[in-house]
Amino acid sequence: MRKLRAGSERKRLFGACLIILFLFLNFIFFYFYSLSTLPTNQYGEMDLYNENINARSDLLLFSSHDSPIASASAPASNGDASPASAFITGSKTTKDIDIEIIDISSNFTLSSEVINITHSPKNNEIHIHLKTPSDGRRCKNPTFEGRISGPYLALLQWDHDSIFANPNKTNDVIIGKYQVPSAGVYFIEIIVKLCNSITYSSNFAKQCLEDSRNNQITEIGASINVLAPSNNVRTDSDFPLGFWKWKGDVERNPSKLYVPLLFRFQAAGCWGSKALECQKAVSLSRFEDYDFVWNDLLIDDSMQFIGAGGSWHRTGDLTQFQGVSETTVCLAGQSHSRNMQRQMEFLNVTQSIKVDFFSALFTRPGQDRDLVKEFTNMKASSGCNFTVVAVGQWAASFAGNRPFLMYEWDDIMRKIINAIQLAGSYPIIRLLHKQPVMQRSAMCFPQDWRAHAMSGYNEVLVKIGREMNIPIIDTRFIISPVFDSWADFMHPKMQPAFRESNYVMRELLKLIGSFQKF
Repeated sequence: MRKLRAGSERKRLFGACLIILFLFLNFIFFYFYSLSTLPTNQYGEMDLYNENINARSDLLLFSSHDSPIASASAPASNGDASPASAFITGSKTTKDIDIEIIDISSNFTLSSEVINITHSPKNNEIHIHLKTPSDGRRCKNPTFEGRISGPYLALLQWDHDSIFANPNKTNDVIIGKYQVPSAGVYFIEIIVKLCNSITYSSNFAKQCLEDSRNNQITEIGASINVLAPSNNVRTDSDFPLGFWKWKGDVERNPSKLYVPLLFRFQAAGCWGSKALECQKAVSLSRFEDYDFVWNDLLIDDSMQFIGAGGSWHRTGDLTQFQGVSETTVCLAGQSHSRNMQRQMEFLNVTQSIKVDFFSALFTRPGQDRDLVKEFTNMKASSGCNFTVVAVGQWAASFAGNRPFLMYEWDDIMRKIINAIQLAGSYPIIRLLHKQPVMQRSAMCFPQDWRAHAMSGYNEVLVKIGREMNIPIIDTRFIISPVFDSWADFMHPKMQPAFRESNYVMRELLKLIGSFQKF
């Protein structure tokens, strides 16, 4: 009897194992089948970004033709007369609304500290209302990142977000401002980047970013109603020279609507990972629907584009770049400057100005270097009449095992500019490219600080330019709204890079032309 029972138990156990094996093999089959059927984008990657957004869109936004976006007409390019300038919200138009409440995510790293987020359409402002420190607030002066997306793209500019701000002052209301050329319904995403802002004197080498998987404080699909700017605003010197514009047309193709352009990031543990979560966060497909446009329609920047057949073709007129090459400009830096020099040559805009690249690498403070000798050698070898300096990426990278702190960056940049002048070249500052969150910067403690430091480094450069009377070329209006669109997370490519390189050359032509008059 014991043998019979033992045999029966073995049979039952064997049968159970067969069932488990069958279920496991079915799971593997359907998992890989689902991956193979996901759509791909122009980069050949699975379009997980739009799959995720579209799966939620019926619930969030597009379930009814009465929704603001579904009823919006094509974005207008000027004035308040646009049909898009008065979207209906309840029984009031946007012009009648003083304050809008923005939907907040139910769970994020600062969820216990944010009271609410409001929008003032008339002032183009976003207000984040925080609990007071006496109520147990963990983050005294948090740093936020925000972007609105829809007819156009724009990053929020935060009033308090300055490395020169008083570190002892606590702000209970954080104000972010935006500028776009057209009215409409715009999606908004705000994330918390740092619990406490970096200051000029602070040591941020061990300051961790907030968890990039859980730092989104606005709900996916949160939106605001934006008014068209007045003519006075549009002609102000602070108004951006151009914008990234949505390619679609709501009026002609209402079935294809824009979706929220969420920040792209690489979380800790996602380097080289094939996990769906990681692939969704780094997908590039979100940027496909935007092209850069100038406010001034008379600007002819002579670009190169890839046509439908995959071949390059040129738009615009090269006349503005033609002439005898009597001036040499050296782009001092590393890969960002080297890439720009190559792009300028590819665009064929270096006809009247010769552009050369000079390798200038600064990885850690305290290096014993003869900077005057370095730049004198540059001047002798390349004949650099002008030197465009942009050397900050490596200074905040993993290469030096710690970043240049803000005051150290201030010191080395003043020394570099003095050395260029003593070498007999005329210095020009190019502001640095903003960098998204990568695995090294997302780690705690961080092993790379470019996501921490670039905005502060640029503040220092602006201050140096003003105090030392050095011209500045600022391309942030081109680069920053799509700063997270670089395939390698570091270097602008394709249209953003071409637009920037072309603009820098036109600015050089102006600067050198005005310099030669004296």
